[in-house]
Formats: sequence, C-alpha cells, structure tokens
Amino acid sequence: MNAASQRRIAVMGEALIDFVADRADARIYRALAGGSGFNTALGLARLDVPTAFCGALSSDAQGARLLRDLASEAVDTSCVLTSAKPSPIVLVQPGGGDAAPQYSLHLAGTALDDAPDAWSVPPGTIHVHATSFASTIGAGGRAAMATLATARSFASTSFDPNIRSAILADRATAMALIAERVACSDIVKVSAEDLGLLAPTDDPGQVAASWLELGPRLVVLTLGGDGASAFFDTRRIDVAAPSVKVRDTIGAGDSFMAALLASLWNERQLGTDAQPFQAQEIARWMAYAVGAAAHSCTREGADLPRRADLAE
Repeated sequence: MNAASQRRIAVMGEALIDFVADRADARIYRALAGGSGFNTALGLARLDVPTAFCGALSSDAQGARLLRDLASEAVDTSCVLTSAKPSPIVLVQPGGGDAAPQYSLHLAGTALDDAPDAWSVPPGTIHVHATSFASTIGAGGRAAMATLATARSFASTSFDPNIRSAILADRATAMALIAERVACSDIVKVSAEDLGLLAPTDDPGQVAASWLELGPRLVVLTLGGDGASAFFDTRRIDVAAPSVKVRDTIGAGDSFMAALLASLWNERQLGTDAQPFQAQEIARWMAYAVGAAAHSCTREGADLPRRADLAE
C-alpha cells in the first residue's frame, strides 16, 4: 500500500514528558511519554489506523525518546518539527477512582513554542484531528487553526479541547478560541470536566448540544464513570461505561478519542465523502470508545489499548 492510499489520520497536538508521582511516595516520580496529541496518535496506531503526528519535538534526549516511541508504533513522523528548545514536562498527581489527575505544566521556553504557520500533513490524509492546548494557544494553536481551516477542502476534521486551565487565558478568551476550532470541526469531543472549567454554571449537556449550532456533525460529551453522550441533529444518545477497577485515569480521554476515530475510520465514515451519521452507528462507535477508555483506566499511566485488547 503506497503512502497516498493509506487513508491516514493526522494528529496535531503536544508531545511531552509526564513525571507521574508514585501513589505510595509522592517524592518518587516516573518519567512517562505523554501529551494529548502524542497519546491520541499512539492510540490510533495501536488500533491499526495509519496515523501521522504533527507537532514540535525537542532535539534533546527526551525528544528523541518521544520520536522513537512514535516510530516504534509505525506513526508517520515526516511532518514533525525538530526544535532546539528543551522538551516540555508536566508533573502529574494521579487521581483516584473518578477523581481527575492534577497537572503542573512547565511549558515556557520549550519545543512547544515552535511551530510552522500551518502543518503540512502527509499524502493520503483523509482526516485531521487537533487536540489540547497545543492546538488552541500559542504558535501551535495558530498552526492547528490554519491547518483545520485548510484541511476541510480534502479531509474531515475533529477537535478535543482537553482543557488545562492553568495555561489558558480568561474564560471568555478561552471560549472564543475553542469555539473557533469547534466551528472548523466535523466531530468534537469534550469532557464534562472541560465544560466545568469553561462554563461552570451551565449544564454540560446543554453546552455540548449548543456547539452543534457552530457547525459540527457530531459533538460527544464524556462523563467519566457515567459513560458518554452524543449530540447530532436534534438527538442525544447516552452510552454507559463498563464497570472496571480503576487504577489510573491518565490518558482515558485520549483513549476514548482514538477509539472513536478508529471506529469511524474502520467504517469509512471519515473523509470528505463520509455519509450522514445514523443513530445506530453512533451508538456503536460510542460503546467502543467508552470501552477503550475504561480499559485504559485499568492500567498505570497513559497506556492506551491495542486492537486485540478490545476484541469481543
């Protein structure tokens, strides 16, 4: 299969190093590869979807590690920008049960400061996904927005805000940036936690449903242990989460997003020739994505499942 025929998904977002605190001794940290863009690209590749990562990686040892990890999963790195600045790092305090992890981000002066005017996606790209703060603010945000706008002529598009409130601007500015990206996306995934930060006094379901008015075909709201809801046309579909023993919720949202896109890719519902979505197929995609997120919660760190892990 040549590059131009691979029906590839290009993922824009951050790759960084998560220093995850040990649950028993918070003085001990494990250095793990992470970042929403990195996780989603790896998650798609592990589900056997041809995937490219579009982001800035440092030329330092940690950046080389991130590049090796992507290459080891056969992720296309031809559009990676190499930066002389150091790798970004995040200190992570794992959550417990449904409690969200806590993040301390150290991003200033790192590779994330570098990005082109727009990312040049590889041949054969039929879908472009943008995720998290690296696709919302700064140089990466501007590049992602330009790429989403251009990509709509040849690909379908999606966006996951994956909010980190410590580095976003005030709520009004953040909402405007996010709305701009939502309007350029066919599919949007957002968590109830995200909307709690963006619009703390509003019902998350109502906010998610209102985003349909900006242009997406499908808006998905994830609800942690309560599953997820999909909004399309004037309809809502609710899917329950399977019961699992939660070890770690890090990467669960990225696992959900990767599995959702993989489902659409498998059924040829990505790209400019995608057919109108039907309720039955959306429910099927959602169930697969919720299952993938639940599976990742049974593992330590952002360890996203492979296709065989999710086989019935």
